[in-house]
Amino acid sequence: MRALLLLGTLAVAGLTGAALTLAGVRSPVTGPLTLVFVLFTPALCVALLLSGLDLLARAIVAGTASVALAGAIAEVMLVTAGWSPRGGVVATAIACAALGVAAVVLRRRVRPVEPATAPPPGEPAHES
Repeated sequence: MRALLLLGTLAVAGLTGAALTLAGVRSPVTGPLTLVFVLFTPALCVALLLSGLDLLARAIVAGTASVALAGAIAEVMLVTAGWSPRGGVVATAIACAALGVAAVVLRRRVRPVEPATAPPPGEPAHES
């Protein structure tokens, strides 16, 4: 329950930071909340793709991928001379939307395989 509360709080904080940045609000909390958005949202989206891993491995891989994605977005924006806080938030949101769509598509495509049911006792098994 505490983990869900923490994840919800981080999500609300990140979305608040993104909204403040996109609205152009200048406040001492805008920067840290935007950083929460830029680092937490990709981590959450990558974690959705890694449903097969245990919780600790998923957190480590998602956190690492989040930092790498944020760095890659910043690098591309700097190389193309398009760096701005608003642009960073928009680029992160687009990348996370793509990751989220991929997670939904893969989750629908990959269905768990049901184990073969054993015949009831006393009935012979059908052999092919």
